[in-house]
Amino acid sequence: MKRMKDCWPTIVLTATVLFGGACATTLTDHAAWIYPHTDALQQGMVEARARGLVLTDYHIHLRGGMTARKAAERQQQSGIRSGVLENYGREWPLHDKASLAAFIDEARSVQADARRLPVGIQVNDRDWYQQIEPEFFAQLDFVLADTMIMGVGADGKPRRLWLPDVTIDDPEAWMRDYLAHNLRILDEPISILANPTYLPPCISNRYDQLWTEARMRQVIAKAVERGIALEIQAGSPYPKPAFLALAKSMGATFSFGSNNHDDVVKDPARWFEAIRQLDLKPENLWSLPDRP
Repeated sequence: MKRMKDCWPTIVLTATVLFGGACATTLTDHAAWIYPHTDALQQGMVEARARGLVLTDYHIHLRGGMTARKAAERQQQSGIRSGVLENYGREWPLHDKASLAAFIDEARSVQADARRLPVGIQVNDRDWYQQIEPEFFAQLDFVLADTMIMGVGADGKPRRLWLPDVTIDDPEAWMRDYLAHNLRILDEPISILANPTYLPPCISNRYDQLWTEARMRQVIAKAVERGIALEIQAGSPYPKPAFLALAKSMGATFSFGSNNHDDVVKDPARWFEAIRQLDLKPENLWSLPDRP
């Protein structure tokens, strides 16, 4: 994805990385947005470094009190890099030129470890790439999408599949449409597919029945063809281990994300579990090209 030269003033934070260096200088480690000092986190980071992995959370929303400055502080405290984003589309925080420009301006003004944070958007409308201005698209480092909005509800608005009132009468018929929905999204100019193989709560107990190997292979093959990363999300049960193992065997790349709703840090245990179970190496992780 093309990017314009940085043209805004920057706010720079400097600190010693807690889990990446010899010293242990902490920032406000009591704050909600800072990883707690646990043996599990330290061990996970030691193992990741031993594998040569650079971990980045590409799914940090600037909402609910979370800010780019807090994301930078978290990066410098933990050694886990921060990529920030917000939702773009109709009825979402970034809904017009002014809101998108202000978001990019603010997010790109913050640095951690002498580099600005990666800045992206999460897209919610399927025609987003026809609506966004090229000048703004060029300033983004990544674009993230999920499949959790499909169809139209009784109120005439896009149907949000995670809501508890969603019902599905014929799961198999719905699944055929949902697979096509997944593949259409993977044809968009996105970088990361978040929460792959998600299912609404009303049919989540049919995961193994609905997400057959043939269906999983179609999604993975499209992601590999398009160079799109498959996200491993903190606190989410999706995707299941069988999908992740199949994706690795087919040459997919992975990204990590937290998908926060506020500024409270999420437990990254699932990332470390996936690293161990899949025996992930640097070439298995999606990463941005070097940036100024």
